[in-house]
Amino acid sequence: MQGQRFWIEQAFADAKGSLGMAQYEVRGWTGWHHHMTLVCMAMLFTLRERIASKEDTPLLSVRDVVDLLDFYLPRQPRDEAGVISRMKRRHEARERDIARRQRDGLLTE
Repeated sequence: MQGQRFWIEQAFADAKGSLGMAQYEVRGWTGWHHHMTLVCMAMLFTLRERIASKEDTPLLSVRDVVDLLDFYLPRQPRDEAGVISRMKRRHEARERDIARRQRDGLLTE
C-alpha cells in the first residue's frame, strides 16, 4: 500500500509543477472543473507518451515531455499590436461579465 502512495504523490507533484494544476484563477466551480479536466487530459497525454517511448527513453519525465512540446509546437508570432488587441478583447469581456452580474444581482460590492 505504501508503494502506491508514492506514485500518487508523484503524479500530483508532476501535475502541479509541470502541467499547471496549481495555477488556476477561476471564479466558480465550472471554471475550476474545466481547468482540472484539462490538467487530467495533459497527465493522460504525458503518461501515454512515456509508455510509448519506454523502450527508447526509459527515464522520460513529465517535465521532459513538456520541454519537447515547447520546442516542437509552433507558436504564433507576437507583436505589440496583437497583444494589446487581445488584452482589449479580454477587458471588454470582463466589463460585459461585470455588467451582467450587476444586472442579475450576483455581484456584491
